Amino acid sequence: MKPIEKLIEAFKRFPSVGPKQAERFCMYVMKASSSEIKFLIDSITELKNTIKCCPYCNNYTHRDVCDICANEKRDKKIICVVETPFDIVAIEKTKIYNGLYFVLGYYIIPHRDNTEFYTKFEMLKNRLKNENINELIIALNTTTEGQATSLYLKNNLSNYVPKITRIAFGVPLGADIDYMDEYTLSCAIKGRSEM
Repeated sequence: MKPIEKLIEAFKRFPSVGPKQAERFCMYVMKASSSEIKFLIDSITELKNTIKCCPYCNNYTHRDVCDICANEKRDKKIICVVETPFDIVAIEKTKIYNGLYFVLGYYIIPHRDNTEFYTKFEMLKNRLKNENINELIIALNTTTEGQATSLYLKNNLSNYVPKITRIAFGVPLGADIDYMDEYTLSCAIKGRSEM
């Protein structure tokens, strides 16, 4: 494989990067100065060598404990379960949630080896047993796997925490109801809140 084709193939492995975008990235690299390329390579190398998972929540961190778990101003009585550290970034941007997190990282997938999921599940269960948590918020995606995993968490963790809730989902702000599918509308109606 030629070097250009090899680099394009490498970029196509990135999430949401198709052939055209990969070609653009390749063209950028070819036109970039040596110092720009060195900066890019050094940044990637530093990231891979210094970033690890927080031992409490599995969030990415360059310290022994992530900034969120180490922050004394956070509400230590609430844990929000998310799929990835990028979900934490999205929730943090709202500036509304002030509790802790737990990155599950995996969903229950039928007919597959779910060892990684069960390892993270046991880690979460131990936190609930050993810390005085009042509420577990489930903020997983509404895919089939996300729904099944949410139900599994609810059924298997309800003895360890007084309150388990799920983030609301349904009609997005600014959307027209007549464009929504039946499932989205039914979820929105079931999850309605008082005004």
